[in-house]
Amino acid sequence: LRAFGEALGIQFPLLSDESSSVIRQYGLLNEGMEDGTRFYGVPHPGTFILDTEGRVTARFIEQAYQERSTVSSIMVALGGAVGGVDRLATRLSTDHLEALVYPTDAIVAPGNRFSLVVDVTPKPEMHVYAPGEHSYQVIALRIETPGFVRAHEVIYAESDIYHFEPLDERVEVYQEPFQLVQEVTIPMSREIAGLAAAPDATLRVDGTLSYQACDAAICYTPVELPVSWTLDWRPLAR
Repeated sequence: LRAFGEALGIQFPLLSDESSSVIRQYGLLNEGMEDGTRFYGVPHPGTFILDTEGRVTARFIEQAYQERSTVSSIMVALGGAVGGVDRLATRLSTDHLEALVYPTDAIVAPGNRFSLVVDVTPKPEMHVYAPGEHSYQVIALRIETPGFVRAHEVIYAESDIYHFEPLDERVEVYQEPFQLVQEVTIPMSREIAGLAAAPDATLRVDGTLSYQACDAAICYTPVELPVSWTLDWRPLAR
């Protein structure tokens, strides 16, 4: 563990929890590993967020010990910003909205759980539909990943209620800037590790942002925008 920390220049303390006592105190012991096997005592990977008083304010737990969320994806999940977005982002503009499309991480490795993000700003007087109890077309992000990438459910921001007075109708919408977050996981395997180690290899994810925008008088034709993210690979540190 010391050699690993020195090789990567890690500055924070690393704990060698040989008896798994701290793992048990945090409730992270992977009970699926049989006693007597070389994997017994390993934890579910967990990232705990502490405040300045040392209190846990959030936690992110994965099932597989080889997989864990990146720091940048955790920052986005907690409502924070990702540094260096401008160099990673693609800007989209239509008559109804502006969108900023970017990944939380420019470089990924096998075992990473990271996020593909779309920051959406409706134009003045416009709204798009959020998930809710209605039949309108909800703004949606659909992605097409390579077969080895595992996509999770899209995370929607909290919405507003729009009151359409002529019908006395109240509908869940977005009128202010909001964010769509698609988390994806790259599993750990020999084949994927080989992809990550290939020279100049990249990981590309394509997708579609679809929506229907309305103002106080008109609902406009539905729109589909192609989106994509291209990331560099980082080989595993062994």
